[in-house]
Amino acid sequence: MNLTVENRAALIEQYQPLVYHILRQLPGAPPQERVDVISEGTLALIEAVDAFDPERGVKFITFAYLKVKGRMLDYLRYRRPLIPLYGATEFSAYTRIIGFHERRSVPEVLDSLRVAEKLLSMLTPAEERILRLMYQRGYSQDEVSRALACTRANVSILHKRALNRLRKIVNSKAAWRLAFEP
Repeated sequence: MNLTVENRAALIEQYQPLVYHILRQLPGAPPQERVDVISEGTLALIEAVDAFDPERGVKFITFAYLKVKGRMLDYLRYRRPLIPLYGATEFSAYTRIIGFHERRSVPEVLDSLRVAEKLLSMLTPAEERILRLMYQRGYSQDEVSRALACTRANVSILHKRALNRLRKIVNSKAAWRLAFEP
């Protein structure tokens, strides 16, 4: 799409309310970061104007909406801690088993690692790989997606699923007996 500078600026200005509309829809956008989120959305809108190809048969509003919302969500994801709040309790149970934050004797640490290995082995292979990469090697979701040659969305879904499954395993008495058996 060949736009003049004036047409481009007018198009950006015309669709700027879209950024604010999306911001109101975002769950948990912290008030102190609203300006940054709006800036990210505006940058995505500018990129959408530059990248839009009407020949593909998609309306500009649809194209821009997806680019802006995706960019704003990505910004919020990167600004949040590595372990999302919904997963913190599940993972804290896992870290208590391993004893990351305690001074422990070598036999106790080895026992904890044995239990953690059994817990991880109860997950699917993909879930286990994702948790190992993220929490043992410290990879981000982007790095995990590159390492496993899949999309970031798949990593996010499997990560959430793994934490939920781990929570169920940790809360299951039968799983605990299995984990603590020699």
